[in-house]
Amino acid sequence: MEARLRKALEPSQVAPLPSSSAAQIDNESLRDQVLHLQKKITGLEDTLDDVQSASERDANAQRERLKRAKDKEDAMRKEMVEGRKELERIIKLEDNARTRVQEIEEALRESTMALENARAEVEGMRVELVVSASNI
Repeated sequence: MEARLRKALEPSQVAPLPSSSAAQIDNESLRDQVLHLQKKITGLEDTLDDVQSASERDANAQRERLKRAKDKEDAMRKEMVEGRKELERIIKLEDNARTRVQEIEEALRESTMALENARAEVEGMRVELVVSASNI
């Protein structure tokens, strides 16, 4: 399009109007304006291309950041699930340990009672022995 306009505006293809120099000046002014506007359009098109490229880069960067964030979130979820499993395992171990401690404490109480009963029996036998020794 730009090439066609330039070709159309070339002075060799435009027949000069001998009748009026004011018309020639107006034509030259219009040609200058058209060239200026064509340059402006070209510049705006270049700017648009740059903006579109930047927009695409930004969109790609955003997608990449979003992907990394999702990956992090997935990793955190996985870690949280593993942490919960570990916590449940530790709670079970703690419950088992408590139960075992209670069983040991009960066995200790029973052993203590058996020991006290045995001491009382030994003491009773000692008294009987002393009494029977003194009777002889």
